[in-house]
Amino acid sequence: MIDANFENGVSNLREEVRVALKRLPAHFIDGQWIVSTTTIPVIDPATGTVVAAIARGGAAEIDAAVIAAARALKSREWKSLGPAGRERLLLRLADLIEANAEDIAQIETIDNGMPLWLSSAVVVPGALSVYRYFAGWPSKLTGETMEVSAPPNFGELFGFTRREPVGVVGAIIPWNVPFMMAAWKLAPALAAGCTVVLKPAEDTSLSALLLARLAAEAGFPNGVINVVTGYGREAGEALVRHPGVAKISFTGSTATGRRIGAIAGEQLKKVTLELGGKSPSIIFDDADLDAAVSGAATSIFMNSGQICVAGSRLYVQDRVYDAVMDQLRRHIATLKVGAGLAPDTFMGPLVNAAQRDRVLGYITAARDATDVFQGRAPQNGPGFFVPPTIVAGAEHGAAITQEEIFGPVMSVYRFRDIDEVLAAANGTVYGLAAYVWSRDINRALTMAAALECGKVMINTPGFPYPPLPEGGYKSSGYGKDLGREAIEQCLQTKAVLVRTG
Repeated sequence: MIDANFENGVSNLREEVRVALKRLPAHFIDGQWIVSTTTIPVIDPATGTVVAAIARGGAAEIDAAVIAAARALKSREWKSLGPAGRERLLLRLADLIEANAEDIAQIETIDNGMPLWLSSAVVVPGALSVYRYFAGWPSKLTGETMEVSAPPNFGELFGFTRREPVGVVGAIIPWNVPFMMAAWKLAPALAAGCTVVLKPAEDTSLSALLLARLAAEAGFPNGVINVVTGYGREAGEALVRHPGVAKISFTGSTATGRRIGAIAGEQLKKVTLELGGKSPSIIFDDADLDAAVSGAATSIFMNSGQICVAGSRLYVQDRVYDAVMDQLRRHIATLKVGAGLAPDTFMGPLVNAAQRDRVLGYITAARDATDVFQGRAPQNGPGFFVPPTIVAGAEHGAAITQEEIFGPVMSVYRFRDIDEVLAAANGTVYGLAAYVWSRDINRALTMAAALECGKVMINTPGFPYPPLPEGGYKSSGYGKDLGREAIEQCLQTKAVLVRTG
């Protein structure tokens, strides 16, 4: 039930969103809604009020979902669809997402706290493009044939390979951009012919539940897509450990990723891990400073810094350092921080109180040794707000330099030349992304080759593009989301040898 104090633009909510908030807490397993009496409250991050509830699942619900997914994987109904049928279903799901885009965007904003412009213009369209991109892949998955040189007396032989779905995929997604993350996991798995058990983050499960309804409407056979909500230590751990799961695809913290990798290694499961980041933005003295400052700020303050590839470390060449700092301070003063459903909000709250307190702890710890500049944010209210923050002068070994904060905090550093900035930029355990700002394309491309990370953006804050893979180096994980590599990781290769004479 919606709390009576929920006033974060509730009068402007669409009817389907109101209905979604009032639905009984349930899991989606084998095409059925399984109502649960054990629940988790859904908190609006902008007000701190309870707006709904989700089901709290554990090992029993995960087991039922995996059994359903395994049965569907071998079912005639799913297998007989073939490439054309999988393509048709993915395109139908994309059409339904487009038709319900406003509802999805409002639910994402209420659940996560992100501003409505972000959920409407970036998250939902981004997810939509992923489903449509991977809808084109089922008919492109081919094996190889080859001539075989056989030993004496073996006769005439030829060989070929088959590409087959890896099996049941366990997908665990984070709370920062949940609807888009669900697309990154589900679309390649379904295109490859796998079946899926999705475990969304306990803080942001509402859009995944709406996705399950749309998938059922699109006509996916029962058991192909299952959604179990609950805490990571209960439902998430059970999903990783379940012997019926062939592959785990996880996006989240490096600490949790290491644990998942260890469990998967024991069971020899395939695994894709897109983990933490501490991505550098680098502004050279020949950069277009207006574009660079705006782009660097966007890369960290969008979605309140709750983005894996957030440009949380800014390196500025000596000659333009003072000018960049002056522009940054003026820029963050213009950023409106408020409720996601409120008009003109650029930056919403953090997802929950624990995350807010964690981010504020880093800022407090940095104040003694650095200069801290902050924009404005709602104060002394119930929401989980942190103002956009710039920290200048931190040491290379400081926590604010080395650790992922996952909040609207940018630390700024001077550098003299390429060698110095490369050593600093590569000098963390992470390697997810980097941003380079320079008019000299040769220098920018030299940087792109030398930076130890999975993605480099040149003269742009960047965005995920479905054909380009996303994933990191070092402690930022292994395996890729998006692109050809994502679907390849949902397939396994079988060799067949045939005697013909």
